[in-house]
Amino acid sequence: MNPRELVHAVLQGDDLAARQWVKDAKRAHVDFSTIEDPKLDGDEGVVAAALVELFAQRQGKTPPTWTKCVGRASTPRFLMRRAETSPALRRWCMEDTPDVLRRRNVFALRDYLNVL
Repeated sequence: MNPRELVHAVLQGDDLAARQWVKDAKRAHVDFSTIEDPKLDGDEGVVAAALVELFAQRQGKTPPTWTKCVGRASTPRFLMRRAETSPALRRWCMEDTPDVLRRRNVFALRDYLNVL
């Protein structure tokens, strides 16, 4: 499975499509340590790397090596669209974000897309 569709759903605020992608990945027994680089540029690539690392970590596996070549988002990226308009949710995301996301300047609550 290519995380490109997941990244686009997340960045467009389509939580239903994002959750469905993760559920489909679980049903397909996707090993996130072997996901291929979706070759996305800019913040899309950063979000892809952050999510793949997060899911690999949740599986207890090492993320694919391509994720090491991806830097940080240029500005804070909140994966939960409501955080853009809710200062309280934004603060909560910043406090609760897993380190694997925080290192990339990407923020979401700890259980974000936790259907694995």
